[in-house]
Amino acid sequence: MIKYSGVLDLEALIAQIPERTSNTSFRDIERFRGRLQLDSETGDLTIRDVKITHSGDYQLKLIKARQTKSRRFKLILCVDSLPFSEGENVSLNSGVSKLQRDDQVLWTFGSEDTVIAKRDRNTTQTADADGRFGDRLQMDKQTGSLSITNTKSTDSGVYHIQISNRNKVSYKKFRVTVWLDTVKVRAGDSVTLNTGMTELEEDSKILWTHGDHETCIAKINRATNKTSLYRGNDVRFRDRLQLDHQTGSLSIWNISITHSDVYKLQISSRTRSKCKRFVLIVNENTVSVTEGDRAELNTDVSELQRDTLILWMFGPRDRLIAKADLENRKISTYDGVGGRFRDRLQLDLQTGSLSITSTTNTDSGLYKLKIISSRETRYKRFRVTVCEDREREIHPEDTVESTQREKTEEIPLLKIYSGTSV
Repeated sequence: MIKYSGVLDLEALIAQIPERTSNTSFRDIERFRGRLQLDSETGDLTIRDVKITHSGDYQLKLIKARQTKSRRFKLILCVDSLPFSEGENVSLNSGVSKLQRDDQVLWTFGSEDTVIAKRDRNTTQTADADGRFGDRLQMDKQTGSLSITNTKSTDSGVYHIQISNRNKVSYKKFRVTVWLDTVKVRAGDSVTLNTGMTELEEDSKILWTHGDHETCIAKINRATNKTSLYRGNDVRFRDRLQLDHQTGSLSIWNISITHSDVYKLQISSRTRSKCKRFVLIVNENTVSVTEGDRAELNTDVSELQRDTLILWMFGPRDRLIAKADLENRKISTYDGVGGRFRDRLQLDLQTGSLSITSTTNTDSGLYKLKIISSRETRYKRFRVTVCEDREREIHPEDTVESTQREKTEEIPLLKIYSGTSV
């Protein structure tokens, strides 16, 4: 006979095996419904899929003709929610400062409670049934805590630890979420994907790849002091990559929408191995104005260096439409093909921002900015859309002409049949 006592409950019978029979019976209590299993030979009680509400005191009574034995168990359940970035090391704390000699520890993972680590009186070992963890698991022999090194997104899920001995059984539950680092930038900006290291080891090897096919775009071999950058046919990365030889971080210059992808970092040396992925999302700077209004393309720079050169380009052929030479204090604007921008471009000498006055629908398109100085070269892109002003004044004669035309035009008929789509 087993009784349960929760915080707000009186003792309640939850399971029993009547005398002189091997039949098991369970009381219909909602929190235990469908979760209990009673061993008819040993009397051991199993609670499946335990929740916080199952915490409490459990009492076992063995009733015989001449004597009654009683045993109590305190069940404590905790749920820790732990978010991590991919590539970080995770430590799941058992909450025990030192295991007792007869303590047995069992770590399971996922909805199927796959055993991934265990400890009994004689041995401590980890297991990897589906190859998910490889050699990345380690259990502390003194505390039973579990460490997962070089985490991956596939490590996300629920982890259970069970610590049991002759007197009690304790459970703990961890919900681990491993995120991919997401980096958001604007088109034309530069971005640096950081390794998180201050300095590479002398024998470190760095490999940067991108996309589903994991195409190599940059690598470092510190042992041979060699750095390689992408030299293939993909124009997205040609002359846009920079690799920090000290940290292994990767910089991409003059980013465009086509650079949005998953980037993977692999670091290996004699002492460590690390893998990390980044999701790079590139958004365009969009400017939408009504025809006739003024369009402002801002550099977001408060003040430029004295030796800065500003170049503004427009269209698929990157035609130069405005230039500012701060060293010589000179501004030049260009009319563009067919004189489309004539007398409508204004360039701010302090910030480099460009204004287009009295906009027309022919001003819609892609504008590119290049800021060149002795310190750095910066890029930016703007997608400008000039919308038609639909609230313009309608003259009475336009209305009459439109009405007359509507009366004389033939109206085509559309014939369809049942069962067809239109």
